[in-house]
Amino acid sequence: MSLITQMSFQNPWWTDRVKIYHDEHVSKISSLKPRFVIPPPEGNLLVMGPRQVGKTTFIKTTIMSILERGVKPTEVFFFSCDSLKDKDDLVSLLSQYRSLVNSEGGFIFLDEVTFVRDWNVGLLHLFNAGYLRNSTIYVTGSTSLYLRRETLPGRPLNKVMMYPLNFRLFFDTFFRRLNVNTASLFDVKGFYSNALRLVPYIAELNRALMEYLRKGGFLATNYVEGDPLPPLYEIYKDAVLSDLAKLGRDERTFREVVEKIIESYGSRISENTVAKRTSIGSHNTVSSYLNLAEDLFVLRIFRKVEGNRVNNKSFKKVYFIDPFIYRVMKRYTKGVGALDESDMPHVVEGVVGEHLAREYERIGYTFFKGGKEVDFVVRNLGIEVKWGSGNLKDLRMEKGYVLTLDEVGGNGEKVMLPVSIFLYLASSDRVFYGR
Repeated sequence: MSLITQMSFQNPWWTDRVKIYHDEHVSKISSLKPRFVIPPPEGNLLVMGPRQVGKTTFIKTTIMSILERGVKPTEVFFFSCDSLKDKDDLVSLLSQYRSLVNSEGGFIFLDEVTFVRDWNVGLLHLFNAGYLRNSTIYVTGSTSLYLRRETLPGRPLNKVMMYPLNFRLFFDTFFRRLNVNTASLFDVKGFYSNALRLVPYIAELNRALMEYLRKGGFLATNYVEGDPLPPLYEIYKDAVLSDLAKLGRDERTFREVVEKIIESYGSRISENTVAKRTSIGSHNTVSSYLNLAEDLFVLRIFRKVEGNRVNNKSFKKVYFIDPFIYRVMKRYTKGVGALDESDMPHVVEGVVGEHLAREYERIGYTFFKGGKEVDFVVRNLGIEVKWGSGNLKDLRMEKGYVLTLDEVGGNGEKVMLPVSIFLYLASSDRVFYGR
């Protein structure tokens, strides 16, 4: 027998629920692990996200769901686009498919289409020519580099980001679901009140957080018994380097930039400093590779916030989007991917920043005269990550949170909370995030 639990899926155009299956009859490796199945949404869809995050699996489970509904197999077309060069290849492929099945409508799934040159122009041509009349189109991609322009002018296409599981989904999936809803950061007193309800679970939440720091939020890393880095390192590293090569970028330059990020993790960096301390030489080149890595969903850049303004010219703070990616990149540049005690505060800080960036807009950091820094700023609210122990005075703002390992305390609009409780309460249970 299977036990099915359901998690609400907060999305404006998705009314179904994420289903987590705990099946006692699965293989030995995953006998105690849930199977994570996302019901397919309606309408045309563009799913962006890092390599190995589960986009292809989502597509294949969606196809399974469609076939189970009675759709004819000839009305479902799946193609991995890694071998296509440009829009002409794409147009030829879909034209041949239509001529073979001699039908309209159906479902078309194009995996990793965004590296195909002018793919959006090709799809638009097919729409306008009637080849895709009454069809539902799902496309996936591992780079947002080409999404700065409209994807399909005049054609509805829901654009979403699929990230590794956040800490709430991770805990709900691999530990248990707690009956405490996501809370707004801006209602500090209300947030603190809800957080107190999670204090009885602090030991379990902290244990889960340590597991999250080691395995991250990728489903594949959490289905491996023991440390996932040895068996999966090459897969995740090669996925990133493969995308880099497709874009014609230099691996040595990328590696030097990543190595400097690792060496200064959690600290402010400038493109000029990185350029001078490597063989790169040009701060413009460093900047382009930082932006590229962000477009490839490898890292996230946080900029200085000055009041209501973001200072793009000031120093930046850079974190990898998932702690497992940090481990992969550390091994790639340093030869060792283990998390040392000295790594923990900075990796935890990066996890907090990533969770905030997914849920809120215009997340940055700030610092004041004398060098005192606030790790993250969301509007008029600050978040200071201390990891070990802390004090409300550590936050040099009038409103916000000090995050520690296990301390709890409040004083009006400033409160101190364990990181694990904060992450669980601040995160939604979304798998997809709107762009």
